[in-house]
Amino acid sequence: MLYESGSYKTLDKIIVVAAPENLRVQRVINRDKNKFRTKEDVIKIIRSQMNEEEKIKRADFIITNDETELVIPQVLKLHERFNNSIEK
Repeated sequence: MLYESGSYKTLDKIIVVAAPENLRVQRVINRDKNKFRTKEDVIKIIRSQMNEEEKIKRADFIITNDETELVIPQVLKLHERFNNSIEK
């Protein structure tokens, strides 16, 4: 949404959290059980947004959230990097 709205222009850096589409679809369906969204509904929403490859190309940093790597260590690594750059 940052890219679609143009608000990315006001930011110093962009972090994208990336996951395969099938995993994102399943997570939304699990999260929104009370909203009665179908798989097709979720895919339609995803396809109306900028595609993941383009977001990754534009990102300064990427956090992989595909269940092959732990997310928290990736976040902490970025946090440490940002703190170190502020201290200098």
